[in-house]
Amino acid sequence: MQKADTKEQQEISAPEFLSDKELQDARQLINIFILAWKNYGLYPEDHVTTIKSFKNLAAAFGNFFTTHSDLRLTVEKDRLLCGSEIIYEVSQEAPSEDIITLLYRDGIKWIEFQEGLTLDEITSFYRIAYKYRLFAEETEGDIVTALMDEELEYIDFKAVDIFWQDLLLIDVSQLPPPAPPPAEAADQNETDQSEEKEKPDGDDIVARSIALISDDQLVLSNLDYATLQQMVQEEENWVITEDLFEALMIILKSQSEQEKFDAVLGFITEEVVETIEQEKFDLLALLLQSLNKLFSPKSQTAQDWQRSRIDLFFKDLSKPETFQLISDKLLKLETIEIEKLKAFGQALLYLSPELIPFLVPVILQSSSKEIRQMLSIVIVHLSQRDIKPLEKIVEKHGTEMGDKLLAILNRLQGDRVNKILFKMCDHSSDKVRRKAIKELVGRDPKYAQKLFSLIDDPNKEIRTSILAAFANQRSSALEIMLLNYLKENSAKKDPVHILACYEALGRCGSNTSVPYLRRILLSRGWNSFMGSGKLFFREGAAIALALLDTPEAKDVLQKASMSKFNVIRKAFDRTRTMTVSGENTNV
Repeated sequence: MQKADTKEQQEISAPEFLSDKELQDARQLINIFILAWKNYGLYPEDHVTTIKSFKNLAAAFGNFFTTHSDLRLTVEKDRLLCGSEIIYEVSQEAPSEDIITLLYRDGIKWIEFQEGLTLDEITSFYRIAYKYRLFAEETEGDIVTALMDEELEYIDFKAVDIFWQDLLLIDVSQLPPPAPPPAEAADQNETDQSEEKEKPDGDDIVARSIALISDDQLVLSNLDYATLQQMVQEEENWVITEDLFEALMIILKSQSEQEKFDAVLGFITEEVVETIEQEKFDLLALLLQSLNKLFSPKSQTAQDWQRSRIDLFFKDLSKPETFQLISDKLLKLETIEIEKLKAFGQALLYLSPELIPFLVPVILQSSSKEIRQMLSIVIVHLSQRDIKPLEKIVEKHGTEMGDKLLAILNRLQGDRVNKILFKMCDHSSDKVRRKAIKELVGRDPKYAQKLFSLIDDPNKEIRTSILAAFANQRSSALEIMLLNYLKENSAKKDPVHILACYEALGRCGSNTSVPYLRRILLSRGWNSFMGSGKLFFREGAAIALALLDTPEAKDVLQKASMSKFNVIRKAFDRTRTMTVSGENTNV
C-alpha cells in the first residue's frame, strides 16, 4: 500500500486514521469519478452515456456516504490522496487532460465531497472543470473562481492564491547603476567611438542617458528644488510613463538631505493619485513595488530615516478620499482586462489595511466575479498585517456578507479570527452556520465544546454537523455534556436526534458512560412503553455501548443478548447491523 509523506500533505490531510475499508471504497469511488470525467470529454452533456455516468457516480457517492463520512481528498501534482494514502495517480499518457491535473493547476489543495451531494451539483462541477480545462490567455476565469461563484452546497475546497503568479513587474535590482568616474567615462567614450555605430532604439536611449548621470547630478540643488515644486503645480501637463517613475526612483534613492527627499516623495504622492485617476494600474503597481523594495527593512543601502519617510508616504496615501477613489474605480471596472485587474490588485497589497472598509462594499455590489475574487485576496493579505479593520466590517456587514466573509476568514489564522468565526455560528443562514462550524472544529476539535448549544439548532444539518464534531474525538468534557443532555432532554426530543446523540456519546465517551447506559438498556425490561423504557432509548444505549467497544461495555451487551425480556434482546439486535446517522457498523 503506497503512502505519501510530504510536508504539504501533513499540513492539510485529515489527522484521523483511515480504515482499509474506507480506503478501498474511496478508490472504487474515484475510479467511477475518473470514468465519468473521461465520458464527459467524449460525449455531449445530454448524451445517454454522459447521463448514465453521472447517475452511476451519484449512486456511488450515495453508497459511500451510507458507510463513511464526508470524503476529503488532497490534490497533489500527479496524484490524489485520502488521508495519507495515495488512492489515484495521474496517467503519464495524457496528464494535461486529467481532471486532477486541472484542479492542481488552478491551485486547489484539497476538495471535499459531502453527504447530501446531488446529481445537479456533480453536473455543475464537471461542467466548470471542463469549461476551464484550457489554460490560455483568452480564457476568462478559472476553476477556483467559477466554483466560488457557483457556491455549491456539498462540495467544499481550499485553494492557494495563484492570482498573481504570472504578473511581471519591474525588477528594481536591474535599475541602471550610477555612471563611472569621469576618467572611466572618458575611456568608455573612446571605446564606444571605436565600435561599429548602430542606431539605438528608444529604450536604449533612456537607459544610456540615466546611466551617464553622476551621483552629484542626482542631488537636488536649490534651483532643482524650486523647479520640482513648480512641476508639482503643473503636474496635469505631465504624461505619466514608466521612464518617469524609473527616473524618480533613481533620484529619490540618491537624496542625502531629508528635506529634498521629502520633496521628491511629495511629487510621487501626487503622481500616485493621478495614476489611479488615469487607471494606469500597471505603473501604480510598479511604483509601489519599487518603493517597497528600495527601502524595505531588508535593504542594506536604505537608512532608517529614509524608511521612516517611506512609512509616512504610505500613511499619507491612507486618506479617505484616496481610498474612495479606489473604490469608485473598482465599481466601474466590470469588464476590465484581466492583466489590468491583476496589476491593480498587486498595487493594493502595498496599501494600508485601513483600505479594507472601502473594498467590502465593492465585493457586495460588483457583478464581476474576477473583481470579487481579487478583492478577497487583497483583504486576506491586508488583514494579515492588521485584523482590526476586518473586525469592524464583521460588526457592520457580517450578516449580508455571509459566504463571502467566510471565504476570507478561512484563509486567516489566529484567536481574533476564530472569535469572528464563532460569531458566524449565529448567522441567520443555515449554510453559513454549517460552514463556520466545520471550519472551527477543523482548526481545533476542542472548539466543539464551545459549540455544544448548537445541538438543538432548528436546522437538521447543523445538528448533524455538531454531533459529527463531537463524535470525532474522545473527550471526557463532551462525554459529560452529552450525558447531562440525554438525562435532561431525552423525553422531549425527536427519536432520530436522540439516537444520533447516543451514537456521538459512544464515539466520544469512555467507561464513565457505562453505568448510565447499562441502566437504560437492562433495567425495567418489563415496561417498554414509559419513559426510558421505550425501545429507541434502549437501542440508543446499545449502539453507544457497541461503539465504546470496551470490556465493560461488551459485558453489558452480552447480558442484553441473553435477557429474558424481548424488548432488551430486540434493542441488542440493533447493534448487529446498525445504521445511525448514515453509517453501518457490524458488531
